[in-house]
Amino acid sequence: MSTPMSQINHIDESFYFSIFSSAKEIFLSQKEMASNAALLGGKVDQILENRDPKKGLSAEDAATLLHLVRTSPDETLRNKVMAAAKAQRERTFGHTVATMVPIEVSSFCASTCKFCGWRADNKDMARLSITTEAIRQQAKILATKGFSHFEIAGGDDLKLLKESLPDLVNALKTEVSKVNPASRVSICLVPMYEKNYSDLKKVGLDCVLTWQETYDEDLYNYHIPSGPKAWGVDENLKLQKKSDKSIGFLHRLQSQEFSIRAGLQAGLGAMIGLSPTTEADILSVVMHGQKLLSHYGDHVQPMIIGMPAWNAIMTEETDQRIEEGFDFDTENNFELLSAFYLLAFPDKQAWVFSNGRVAPEIQQACITTAACFTSTQVEIAPVAYLVGLNDADAQVDVVNFQRTHGFNEEDITKKEILDGEQFKHYYELHESFVEMFVDNGLDVVNDSSYLPAATVSQSQEDRIAEPA
Repeated sequence: MSTPMSQINHIDESFYFSIFSSAKEIFLSQKEMASNAALLGGKVDQILENRDPKKGLSAEDAATLLHLVRTSPDETLRNKVMAAAKAQRERTFGHTVATMVPIEVSSFCASTCKFCGWRADNKDMARLSITTEAIRQQAKILATKGFSHFEIAGGDDLKLLKESLPDLVNALKTEVSKVNPASRVSICLVPMYEKNYSDLKKVGLDCVLTWQETYDEDLYNYHIPSGPKAWGVDENLKLQKKSDKSIGFLHRLQSQEFSIRAGLQAGLGAMIGLSPTTEADILSVVMHGQKLLSHYGDHVQPMIIGMPAWNAIMTEETDQRIEEGFDFDTENNFELLSAFYLLAFPDKQAWVFSNGRVAPEIQQACITTAACFTSTQVEIAPVAYLVGLNDADAQVDVVNFQRTHGFNEEDITKKEILDGEQFKHYYELHESFVEMFVDNGLDVVNDSSYLPAATVSQSQEDRIAEPA
């Protein structure tokens, strides 16, 4: 019988501040061995043969496999790792995949992340914040397509968090549950606290997704100089003091812990390519997730392991990516990294999440090899799924958004709403993805089918605020 959550202490903050340095040290300590082809081949075979399904991989063994990305990109060894992951995927998830769709609720953002087109100092885009009615309308459209997971995403908009988020969560869960009672709702927003997440769980929230960007604190602070992501928020969702830059970094890393303590599923990941030592960031995700598993035990639902990629920004004049020295080949390593993540975690404890920041054929390859969870038909703009129904440039009914920054409501066109995305995404109809899945022998299922039955039952009991 598991220890009650109330009797489990929080993870010591020192762990969070040490993840990246520990991961980098472990990764670099394997470099000499990994540079020896004969030694590396035998070591990889040994790691794959001895992997414990109940434990996954040790940090040292995981670091060794990560050297196949760039230090010693031996194609034969890479293929062995991907084959091992594919076999594990089939044992754990069979020939199934679950699909999710993100719904952006606000492109207002108070943070100034250098790598993102939505940063507060980008004045060349329309800023929209949707109403509850708008999310209901989009939910009705998307639920009929067969998605089982619906993500509320948006910029760092504290006004929306304080005034609208509970209603948005409840409205979304209400509408999608009418079509599919097993539907689940997640958020990918400003990190909050256990109490905030507990309150949102009562109105329908199932999962919290938080991508760390990078576990390297200095690099994090360099790319994120100001705003909620830099300074963090308090439990009243007010901006923290600007004097301590470590608060935002720490708070983001604690998001998964707070969501687990609130009884929710958690997602974690680092932006692939942002750090010059990308492999250390990838290993940091594993070390972070394994710490959550060891500390919270049975309280941890299977973790969603995201793979966000540092892509170009759609508003080219504000894209600083090239000058920041981007040099990582994401697409040619994406499938291998998905395999690495699946093997690194214990069986059934990780859902590898391939996403629309890579081409559909690469996304499909990752799903065949390691991922059981993916996004399809991704539109990164508020009310995009409504605008997408109109082929002409035309006004959007103002009932679907609140206000704009730098544009008059009567001047808003379809193009202006769909432009100004955070990062390049590959758009493809959900139906096209499903056809591709079927062609590859996969069945689309509810993601709740991957959860322990007790988790699903408890989630239904915990929702005390019934939908209107």
